[in-house]
Amino acid sequence: MKARRALISILAALLFSLSAVAQERVRVGVDASADFFLRPDKFPLVSGGLGIRARYGRPDQLVNAIAGLRYIYGPSLSGFQVPLLLNLNLLRAEALSLYVGGGFEFDFIGRYWGCMKFQTGVTAGPHMDIRVFYKPYQGDLGVGFTYYF
Repeated sequence: MKARRALISILAALLFSLSAVAQERVRVGVDASADFFLRPDKFPLVSGGLGIRARYGRPDQLVNAIAGLRYIYGPSLSGFQVPLLLNLNLLRAEALSLYVGGGFEFDFIGRYWGCMKFQTGVTAGPHMDIRVFYKPYQGDLGVGFTYYF
């Protein structure tokens, strides 16, 4: 338990210090998401998530790196998750970008140590990011919104 708290504290400090050092290339934001755990014979279970994210790179660049820390709460999963993702911006402009991406989402929930995550989304200017994601191992289809400062 102490190791988890230490890791979370280190990650949060790293995200905030990166923001201070490289303000133009690194943006830190708040994130909200909903995960729908698909089950073939029943209605999906829904979990909500809140957290912080950091994006390295501008929306008009070809590749952006995303890291974060989020807390997910619901009937399927409850606990901390750490996503590490790369986005490929297919349509690149300062006002609007379209991307596909993927990576790994580590977690500290105890059932497993994380899973692959695929996503697609739109960034509106430097501040807003709206995405749809899928985690095949969990059968999890979700939506997310991040506001970068």
